[in-house]
Amino acid sequence: MNSQDAHRCHVLAGECRELGADSDGWRIHLIEGLRLLVGARVVIMAELVNLGPDAEGPMRSLATHRVGWADRVSEARWREYAASTPVQRTPEYPYVNRFAGDRLTLSRDEIWGRESWYRSKTFNEIHRACGIDDYVMSIRATDIPGRSLSMWIHREVGEQGFAPRERSLIGLVHDVISREVGGFLARADEPRLGTLTERQRQVLARLLRGDSEKEIAFALALSRATVHDHVLALHRHFGVSSRGELLSRFIGRARPHLGEG
Repeated sequence: MNSQDAHRCHVLAGECRELGADSDGWRIHLIEGLRLLVGARVVIMAELVNLGPDAEGPMRSLATHRVGWADRVSEARWREYAASTPVQRTPEYPYVNRFAGDRLTLSRDEIWGRESWYRSKTFNEIHRACGIDDYVMSIRATDIPGRSLSMWIHREVGEQGFAPRERSLIGLVHDVISREVGGFLARADEPRLGTLTERQRQVLARLLRGDSEKEIAFALALSRATVHDHVLALHRHFGVSSRGELLSRFIGRARPHLGEG
């Protein structure tokens, strides 16, 4: 990995920060960008709790995002496989279950062994049918106790495997991003911007600009009572009871792209 590679990794991380208030938005941008950066077919990312030997309960995902499937059939087949296969029965499980440090990056061949992989039902009946072959598994602890980010980066069937340079790119991006979850980057369990109505997004955008409810009503051609109803709906959505509490949720993050009407 050279200095230009490192720069591209940090540019991608910076773009994610610009979307950091949107818990879905920054994740989709990250995995789409990483997919292009390393020439992957499919990237899957999850925010996990209770990972490793000191976990206080069963491992579970707070959010999972996937991009790059060749078609809906491939994605549906993969989802069915993932849902029906107990994680304890996968060859990755011993590594995941022992995860107690800050970082882990493993190639498919380190997990399976090349010959075992190509003889396995997992490849021949699932991965091949879904159009994916070589992969890298990457896990990083976040600064939030008990919480980690996992990424699975897959190459298309017929493509060469990931080279050491590409593994380094994956590791650097993951290192940077994992340290910023809960800070610049919204956690998976924060209220989602994506579930707001268009009008709520417009009102929120103007609140973040510092507009009063009267100014918002004038700008959006709404009654003050209607604007106030939208503000109360935003309070409920974000679990706050005042405008100050609402705005404090966005301190230290780039202003989200909401559309301002």
